[in-house]
This record gives sequence, structure tokens and C-alpha cells, in this order.
Amino acid sequence: MSLLETLQTALESLSSNKMRTMLTMLGVVIGVAAVVTLLALGAGVQSSINSQISGIGTNLVNVSANTNASSGARLTNDDVKALSDRLNVPDAQRVVAQLSGNMKVAAGTNSDSVSVIGTTPDYFVVQNTKVAQGASFTQDDVDNRVRVAVLGPTLAETLFPSGSALGQTFLAGTVPFRVVGILEVKGSTGFGSTDDSVFVPLTVAQEKLFVNRSAGLKSVSQIVVEAVSSDRTDAVVTQVTQTLRERHNLLSDQADDFRIFNQASLISTLNTVTATLTAFLGAIGAISLLVGGIGIMNIMLVSVTERTREIGVRKAIGAQPMAIRIQFLIEALVVTVTAGVTGILFSITLVALINQLQLGITAVVQLSAVLIAFVVSVLIGVVFGFYPAWRASRLEPVEALRYE
Repeated sequence: MSLLETLQTALESLSSNKMRTMLTMLGVVIGVAAVVTLLALGAGVQSSINSQISGIGTNLVNVSANTNASSGARLTNDDVKALSDRLNVPDAQRVVAQLSGNMKVAAGTNSDSVSVIGTTPDYFVVQNTKVAQGASFTQDDVDNRVRVAVLGPTLAETLFPSGSALGQTFLAGTVPFRVVGILEVKGSTGFGSTDDSVFVPLTVAQEKLFVNRSAGLKSVSQIVVEAVSSDRTDAVVTQVTQTLRERHNLLSDQADDFRIFNQASLISTLNTVTATLTAFLGAIGAISLLVGGIGIMNIMLVSVTERTREIGVRKAIGAQPMAIRIQFLIEALVVTVTAGVTGILFSITLVALINQLQLGITAVVQLSAVLIAFVVSVLIGVVFGFYPAWRASRLEPVEALRYE
């Protein structure tokens, strides 16, 4: 019997029990769809995280006080000046100080508790944050301690729902501020949002809003150093570390009283985490494939039992064991390959529907995931179809013909 004839016979056999064949395929369809869809979601999450961090910049180095190393650990304006000195940190392009905290803001009867950030104009450049209306405050505003503010768009709508916030006055705690700018909508990045934040000159935040935190020193919560390029980030980390250790008079055996991390290392860490989670999700989907494969073996064994007399007749008229094995293997492969293709098409449709829901991530169906799912479905047909095929080929013709 030729391969084409064997395939035709397999299709006729499977079509004679359509419902059973479809139910058998269902397990593989679900398994393949689960693997492809879960891997697509994992790839979407990883892509979203990378784009969000890259949007901020992969050449940023963030420095904060390490209170675990020293209870008196702090960063000050003098530290900012030292890091801004090109003799100390030659690979730094910009250095931005921040002093932030949560505070109640109010305008008339409207109020909210939000993050208030004292900083300098370079913050908006370094963090890739654009002003949609008005303008940001200037360095003169910082130097002259002018009480002006830039609002996130969500907060601007909350405080001034009936009109434009530009030029309006609101209270941050008990301190009045005039709105000079409103940021463009940025949305949540998973690391916080500027849409409901307030930005004021650093000097005003230090001297009016967070006075107790300074304790006589002009403290800052964080210093952001922008490297001249992404490949100089490690050099900036080294230069910042050396500068701050010298300024803080730390001995060689003393731990840093500050923490440093950069966006590039954050991307690497998060990619490792998301890759692990994606692999875990794929493994969960693979369990469905395994269950589907067991179902195929079960049905093929039932088919062998039901067709015992047919096998006996074929062997009696000269069919070789190899031909019998090939017959049942092809039947198993037809089931798994059809189920695999159906599962892939179903997963592509499902991913498209998920993306239509606009959940904040865009699931990406990867060609590698599709190929892996298809190859695995074929292997399942071979592996779980082999034993039933082998068992069919081992039947003795005489005993098979006697079978009722």
C-alpha cells in the first residue's frame, strides 16, 4: 500500500468516528493554543517593560541614600554639585536632584493626596516628560524660590474640573502655588505615573514643603545622573561611587551609604524575570499538550481493539507489521497535525481579541512559539501513537480473526 493510500485509509477511519476524533483533537488544540497564547502574552509584557524603561532612558543612573548602611545617610545639594562637576564625573551629561513626598493638594473644594516632587528644569528633559500646555518652571524660578508648579494632566482635571488650570492657584499643604504648566498624558509605566503628580522648584520644596526632612541640610531624595551615552553608564556608576565615597569620608572597609542602580541593569533584571515567568507559563500550557497526548494514546488503543479483525485480515493477506505500524502512526499524526494547526489559528485569533481589549500590553505571537507548538504536536502524534501502532502490528492473524 502506497503512502497516499495509507493516508486515505487513515482519513476514512477517522471520519467514520467524527465526534470521537474531534474530542480527541480538542486536548491538543487547547494545549497548542495555551502554549502559543501564553508565550505571546509573556513576550508582550517583556516588550512593554523594555519600551517603558527605554522611553525614560537606558543611560540614567539613579542615586539614593542607603539608610540600611547608616541611619544618618543622606544626599545633599553639595553632593549634587560634586556630581555635576565634570572633573569628578566626566561622563555625566546632566545631573538632576529630586526631593519628593506625598502631600495633600487643594483648590477650592477639590483636593487630593498626591506625590509632590521638587526638582530642576532638567528633570523634564532627563525623564522624557513633555509639557503639553504652558511651560515648565525655569532655573531662575529655582534660584529665586518662586512658588510655581507644573501639574500632571489627571491632577489638573481633578483640581480644576471646570476650566483650564493654567494661571490658577492651589495649595500644597499650606503653601500656595501658581500653575505654569500642564504635562502631556503619559499614563502608568508600572513604575509610577506623572499624570497625577505636582512638580515644583527644588528650593521651594526644600525650604517650604519638606523643611523637617532637611534637618539643617539641603537634603534631596534622589539624584539622577544622565550619562553621555548608554555605553558609558558603567563608567558613570564608577565615577559617582568614587566621588560620593570621598565626599562622605567612607573608609575602605565601610559600606556605601548610598544606593546606585541604572536603567540598563533594570532592563536586564526584568528581562530575566519575565523570561522565567514566560517559560513557566509555557510549561503550564505544555501540560495541556501532555494530557492531549495521553488522550490520543487512549483513543488509538480503543481503535486498535475495535479494528482487531481488520488487522487480522490485512495480516492474513500479507500485510507486513511495518505497514500496520505506519497505518496507525499516520492516523495519530493526522489527528495531532490537524489539531496543532487548529490550535495555532485559534491562538492567533485569541491574541487578536486580547489586544482589542487594550489591557496595556500588546501580545505578540512569535514565530518560534508557533514552530515549537507545531513540532511538539507532531512529536506527540509519534510518541503517543507509537505504542498503539506497535501493539496493532504485534497481533497474531489467527487470534485477530477470531476476535469478536
